[in-house]
Parts: sequence; structure tokens; C-alpha cells
Amino acid sequence: MKERSYTAPEVARIEEYAIEELKIDVLQLMEVAGFRSAEVMRDHVQSSANITVLAGSGGNGGDALVCAKWLHLWGYHPIVILASGRSHLKPVTRHQLSVWEHLGGDVTLTPPRKTNAIVDGLIGFSLEGAPRGKAAELIEWTNSQKTFVLSLDIPSGLDASTGKISTPCVRATRTVVFSLMKQGLLSKEALPYIGIVKMVDIGLPKTFPKDLLDPVQ
Repeated sequence: MKERSYTAPEVARIEEYAIEELKIDVLQLMEVAGFRSAEVMRDHVQSSANITVLAGSGGNGGDALVCAKWLHLWGYHPIVILASGRSHLKPVTRHQLSVWEHLGGDVTLTPPRKTNAIVDGLIGFSLEGAPRGKAAELIEWTNSQKTFVLSLDIPSGLDASTGKISTPCVRATRTVVFSLMKQGLLSKEALPYIGIVKMVDIGLPKTFPKDLLDPVQ
């Protein structure tokens, strides 16, 4: 049976249901998402590589920070670049940043001239409008690098519901998708941006109350 895909609002409702009703800790979900992402990076990039981790202010940025932590523990050399000031980070993302810094992890504002690989954790499925400001600059920098790019859940700048491509939008080498396939990733428009897609299970439920999701169109 073909696996169902979900729009961004549906994914948001499923996550809320998992956290509020099933009492699944959001930090637990983030830990698994970051760990599974780091595993994908480890499968494709040699050990001790320099990896630039781009972290947005929301949950996608928190996933990226967890990914950075695991890569650091495995002997890679990740540096984290924040797309916004610390005061704009969501509490869960600020928590992951604190863990990263207590490990002695580097945080910088300026991307390096050259890197062996990039983790794209700038903007997740909740994209609203085209990326702006520092996030847009980091996306453009990413696309200027001829290197391996791993996007977390969805390339930053791609609409998770429709597949619409914003300007700018990350061109990923791999996209690691967390538990639920996003509808936009299946569009023809998205194909040049998503690279090879790998689904990983992070612990979200696959069955839900009948009234949780919109009727299938």
C-alpha cells in the first residue's frame, strides 16, 4: 500500500497530538530526529570532515543542533551558524544550543569559505513566504558551495504542502524526512531540490483519531 503524504497543517496537528495527547516529549522527538540525521551524514561523509550546520530559530534548527552534537561525538568537526539572534530561538531550540555549547561546540555568524558538507536546518515544514534576511543569505551561500548538502525534513525554501519553490531554496543532495512524508516533496517542481530522499522514523504515531486530519481530497 502506498504510504500517505501530508500537508504542513496536517503534520503540525499530528505533532501537536503526539505531544499534547500522547505525552511524547518534544525533546525526545528532536533527539531522535537529530540522531537519525547524523547517521545519514555519517553514511555519506568521511570521518573528521568539517561540516557546517545551519540552524534556524524553530524546531528544524533544534534538530540541526542535535545533529551537530552527534557528529561532534563521532569525531567530525561541525560548526553551527545561527540564522537569527539567540533571543529569537524557540525554547526547545535554545535548550539544544545550550547542550551544544556545553559540549564546547563552536557557534559563529559567518559561514566558512569552504566546507566538506552542510546540514540544512534553517526552515522546516512551517515555511510561510519566501526565506528572508540571514536565512536567505545562508541558503544562497549553501547553493554556492559544491559540496554534500543534507536537508532536514525538507529543503529550506520548499513549501511542504504544495512543492512550490521559493527564491531562494536549498538544493539538497539528500533530504532526510522525519516519520511523515510531506506532500510537497512528491511534486515534480520539487525534484531538482530534494536530491535522494530517505524516510526515518522518529517516533511519531502513524494512526490518529478520525477528526484529526482534513478529509483526503
